[in-house]
Amino acid sequence: MYTLIYRLLLCVMFFLLLFTVNKSTAAEHNHQAMVSKVVQTENCKEIEVTCAKTVTSVFAPNDDLWRLWAQNTSMYFQISIDNGLTFSDVNRVAIDKEKISARNENRPKIAFDKYQGVYLSWATPKEKKHTADVRFSYSSDYGKTFTKPITVNDDNLLTGHSFNEMLVTDEGDINIVWLDSRLSHQLRLQGKKTKGSELYIGKANYRKNETSFSNKQLANNTCVCCRIAMDYNNHGELAIFWRHIYGDNIREFALLTLSKGENSQQTPYQISYDHWKINGCPHQGGAISINENNRYHMVWFNQGDVGKGIFYASSTDQGKSLTKPISVGVQSAQAAHPHLNTNSNNIDIVWTQFTGTEHELWHQRSTDNGKSFTQAVMLATAVNGSDRPFIFKKDKVSYVSWHRPKQGHLVQAL
Repeated sequence: MYTLIYRLLLCVMFFLLLFTVNKSTAAEHNHQAMVSKVVQTENCKEIEVTCAKTVTSVFAPNDDLWRLWAQNTSMYFQISIDNGLTFSDVNRVAIDKEKISARNENRPKIAFDKYQGVYLSWATPKEKKHTADVRFSYSSDYGKTFTKPITVNDDNLLTGHSFNEMLVTDEGDINIVWLDSRLSHQLRLQGKKTKGSELYIGKANYRKNETSFSNKQLANNTCVCCRIAMDYNNHGELAIFWRHIYGDNIREFALLTLSKGENSQQTPYQISYDHWKINGCPHQGGAISINENNRYHMVWFNQGDVGKGIFYASSTDQGKSLTKPISVGVQSAQAAHPHLNTNSNNIDIVWTQFTGTEHELWHQRSTDNGKSFTQAVMLATAVNGSDRPFIFKKDKVSYVSWHRPKQGHLVQAL
């Protein structure tokens, strides 16, 4: 009896030991497979858009859709002739390799003229932390060749020049706006305290052989790491929208319209009054889009004592007065990173929300010039983090570009 029980116990122990070993071995293999997959994805030796952290998308005048990204020390682009359903083979931007900022609010920019000209602008990090130069290159043959990159900022200082935004007219007039720390750098050398950075603009036209950029300061005390937004109004004037520092680190949004031929400095209008007091940069830029009736539509994000979340408002007098801001998205769901665009009386707004495990892309539309909006709709999700969403348009159709690292780049008509 005892012998039988003892043999049964031995059998049970043997099978338990065998099961444990097999389970441990299986777990070890699974862990190795998982690590191998992660390493392979993180290293991302293939040149493909899923390896990018940011993607910039825009339609060329001939209706080709371009997408641009940075990987390692180069920039790459692909072209779609079917509105983003399929893309061409990957093309490397034919310039010498250099470091390229491509993360969150700071990414390469691309623009076109009507003569097959392609314009690129980006920031190159320097050897010291928080320093960079704004760089530029031009192609006259639709991306086959590019000029040797030049530095846009002309101060030759090892300090911050970054978060560049670019607009180019059909005739090739280039406007690059960036956040510049040359004044702050000089004040620090004098032992003086500084706050924020400066807003600078550079202008050139390669088609007219104007190949060096002017440098002009537009504003002081700008937030140092929130993206800038720009658009032309129907007078051909450049409107610039950015996060500014008011008083004792109150981070609000400001708007400046540059009148044509004006030499005197304009005073920017304060747009938001949410009273977000923070001694740091939110990494949350706004967006502006101006329709054919010269109505300025704007959207922004704040976490202030007065206003929290995403807000939309418009102005018919270049920001001097404003409609009552409308709340967008669900604050408790971390609604953030808004962008918008206009098509006649249609206004499309997109933003992201976070469930705790997934990022979500949301969309809302107004068909009456911003007086009312349809119910918000979720368009897509991301499981490995996400880039900022951006809206761009072709003719009367608006599209959203949303990059999801390791998952894929989404282009969708709204």
